[in-house]
Amino acid sequence: MNDAIVTPVSVPVSLRRRALVWLLFAAILGLAPWCFPSDAALTLMTQMGTAAILALSFNLLLGSTGLLSFCHATYAGIGAYAGVWCMNRIGVQGLPVSMAIVPLAGAVAAGIAGATLGYVTTRRSGMTFAMITLGVAELVWVMAAMLPEWFGGERGIPTDRTMGAAWFGVTFATQREVYALVAVWLFVCAGLMYGVTRTPLGFLARAVRDNAGRVAFLGQSPAAVRYRMQIIAAAFAGVAGALGALNFELVSADTFSLERSGIVLVFTVLGGTAYFAGPILGAVVGVFATVVLASLTRAWQLYLGFGFLAVVIFAPGGMSGLIAAHVHAWRDGRVRVLWKPYAAVCLGFVLSVGGLIGVVEMTYGARLASDAGLNLAGRPGAHAATAVWGAAAAMVVVGVATLTFAGRRLRHTVASARLRAEVQR
Repeated sequence: MNDAIVTPVSVPVSLRRRALVWLLFAAILGLAPWCFPSDAALTLMTQMGTAAILALSFNLLLGSTGLLSFCHATYAGIGAYAGVWCMNRIGVQGLPVSMAIVPLAGAVAAGIAGATLGYVTTRRSGMTFAMITLGVAELVWVMAAMLPEWFGGERGIPTDRTMGAAWFGVTFATQREVYALVAVWLFVCAGLMYGVTRTPLGFLARAVRDNAGRVAFLGQSPAAVRYRMQIIAAAFAGVAGALGALNFELVSADTFSLERSGIVLVFTVLGGTAYFAGPILGAVVGVFATVVLASLTRAWQLYLGFGFLAVVIFAPGGMSGLIAAHVHAWRDGRVRVLWKPYAAVCLGFVLSVGGLIGVVEMTYGARLASDAGLNLAGRPGAHAATAVWGAAAAMVVVGVATLTFAGRRLRHTVASARLRAEVQR
């Protein structure tokens, strides 16, 4: 009998790169609490994790299926209420169940809601779908406000995350334990959602997004594809809602507000819908802006709006798309050619942002002073303040002009370098 020749199984390069990326993602989640051990930082990272799950689930609709939903926060709110109800039942009856599995209840409740509401909303696409979801979100929000005995009204329904059974000694009494739970759920949900995008349903969803008529011609129902993706996205949104309720130990009718759905849309577009990791990046930056900037200035919403407009106008692919556009140039060693345009872009960015901050803060200061009944026009230093305001406005103009010119030069240089690299190959 001849000996069998055993040949080593070669792992594709793309598969190894994906495995390396997921290992790096797990390492970041695991090392983050050691790099930022304070309770404030852990709370901030916990909010980033829940927002990342919600943004990833929203991108299953917007990025993968091409559905602009304005009621995605509705499913997160249903998951939050389901999570609070389960936590209270566990605490009252003393069930030997850990709070770590409460997000499963949120996923089930939100999935059922997605199957119910999605049966109506996914029959149409495009602007019609967006308007239907807007009406659904408004309807649920008003209903929650009209039934305070069910939804707790503005005061909400409180809970206690430490009432569950201590599996492996974990009671979620500390913020570090809550962050660990959110990090585990984020990794698991991100892996599952990435798997969904690689399934035949995920490929069909992208086909429906690009050309629904051709999908129908091939024998598949675009409405059925949209309906399935809606159920999956709603279930993951319910996980995010339950984790948020567990973190804050409170849920109120505000979880159904249109502002929540708008925030999710902003986070997803900021990060980029064309890349799977884009919503995660957008959630991290967006939560940091809403939490940290809100503690520094009263104009944080204005800054967030300016940032959103800048990304939509100058970087339609989001921050992830902007990064990916220059990855190949860095890999090919074209830094020597690109460093001057990069420096000019950075200079224009610093000038425009610095001038904008000066204009906004001085305008807010003058507005608050006028509301307080103070007349600053005739006071000493008024002319100097006007000169500073004018200088800040000039910085904005010069910065925007520099950024526009440098951006065009950078794009031209990148295209030329890429063409030269292809010719050399």
